[in-house]
Parts: sequence; C-alpha cells; structure tokens
Amino acid sequence: MNASTIVALLGLAACAAPPTAPAAPPRLPSTLADLGRIADGDRLPLPDAVLFVPRDFTPPSDGVVPLAVHFQGGAVIAEENFARMQRPGVLIASTLAGRSGAFAAPYRDPAAFAALLAAGERALSRQCGRELRFGDLLVTTFSAGYGAVRELLAQPDNFERIGALVAADSIYASVVADDVRAPDAAQMVDFLRFAQAAARGEKVFVLAHGMYQTDYASTAECADLVLAAVAGRRKPSAAFTERGVPIAAEFHQRGFHFYTFDEATAGIHVDCLYAIPEWVRRHWGAAR
Repeated sequence: MNASTIVALLGLAACAAPPTAPAAPPRLPSTLADLGRIADGDRLPLPDAVLFVPRDFTPPSDGVVPLAVHFQGGAVIAEENFARMQRPGVLIASTLAGRSGAFAAPYRDPAAFAALLAAGERALSRQCGRELRFGDLLVTTFSAGYGAVRELLAQPDNFERIGALVAADSIYASVVADDVRAPDAAQMVDFLRFAQAAARGEKVFVLAHGMYQTDYASTAECADLVLAAVAGRRKPSAAFTERGVPIAAEFHQRGFHFYTFDEATAGIHVDCLYAIPEWVRRHWGAAR
C-alpha cells in the first residue's frame, strides 16, 4: 500500500461519522389501561392468594408443574405479567396488600408458605383431575411485597426451593440511625445470601431499582448494599427496556442481574413492575 493510499484512508476515517446508539423504542404508558389484556384462564381461590391456571395449560407427563409466585401489585397485573413471561406452568398471585409488614406477618410462620403451596397443589390437582405437584419456583416481588420474600429467604427450606427471584423496585429496609443512611444489615442478610448464590451460578436474582428517596432505606440504597455483596460495579448503559424505559446502568455476574433506572418518580416504580416479564424471559428462560 503506497503513501497516497494510506493518506486517503486516514482522511476517510477522519470524516466518518461516529457510530450512533440504537434508537429508543417508544416509551409505553405505565398504566394497566394501556397494557392490553391477554391473560386468559381459570382463577382458583387460595388463602390470601389466587391460583391462575392459563386456558392452554396442559399438565406435564411427570406431574411436576413449574410455579411462579408474585407479591404486591394486584392479581390482575400479576396474571398479565405471567402471560407475557411465556413460561409453562401456573401462577400464585398474593392478594395481600398494604405496607411490608402486611406481607411479612403471614410468612413469619415457617409452615405458612408450604401450606400455601400445598393448597395450590390440591386446587390444581382437582382442576386437572390428576395428582400434580409444584416444581421449579420463581418468585417475583414489587414494592412492599419484599416483606414476604424477606421472611421466606430466612427459612432454609424456602431459600433452597426458590430457584429465581425478581425484585422489581422492591427491597427496602430500616436505616441504621437517623444520621447513618445505611440499610439495617439484619433486614438485608438473606437478600445478600441469595445474591451471592446467584453470582456463583446457583440461583437467578434480578434486582432493579429507581432513584426516589424514602425516609427508610430506599431501593437504591438497598441495591447498593446488594451490589457490594457480590463485588459488583455499575456499568453505564445505553439500553432500553422493551417498554422504552432507559436503563442507566447494569451489572451481570452469572445468575445475578442488576439494573439501575436513573429516575425518581412514581412512574419508574411501576415501570419496574411492568418489566418483570422481560427480565424473566431474558434471565430465567421459558424452558426452566
């Protein structure tokens, strides 16, 4: 290659436009009215919950049914999210409501969650006319629903049984003191254990948070502690969720997946709820 060719190539390189970031998809409204209803199936009452059985559900030949359990946000959105996960199996949607204590109280009894699952197995078996039991367990939580999950993770049998956890702007804690804006470690320890298990590849844990502040430790402050527990560092991101929400930063380590949204609004709180199906498809998979 002669000198004039090299000079010409350098000139072309200097004039070339820098690569452009992918265009942002349209940002969809964060309201149920704009979501569109696709969930179709039977709804069977359980204690403080509803069992949703999709219309096209077919019991597996081995009788072992994948199960998703959701806390907070209402049964309707839980069903719509489940339909969009494109997963096999069924859903138990909690009908508890209120602050975190309302979710925590029923599950301080180590037998309570096992009793809920057993009730779900009986109802599903009656519905299908054959004995069925739950297998792979995915737990999703939004907002104050973390109160139930915190109790479940503190119980060894439940910690072991939960294969995947999605926390959609949904981990809070008390602060150490008024002048120490750090989450109370005693309230966080089992989330940290689950995060470390995910980072080792033993579980799947998706944690997403916004940036709005609260008197107690916010989801962002709790997320900082969880991220530190896996030696994670936020990496700036130019990506968007499927619903057009800009992702400010990410971190991924084996089964641990972390998303930061640099917004401090009620809207981003709900956007995290509506992103649950995307994260499940991306990180847990329809075949699990």
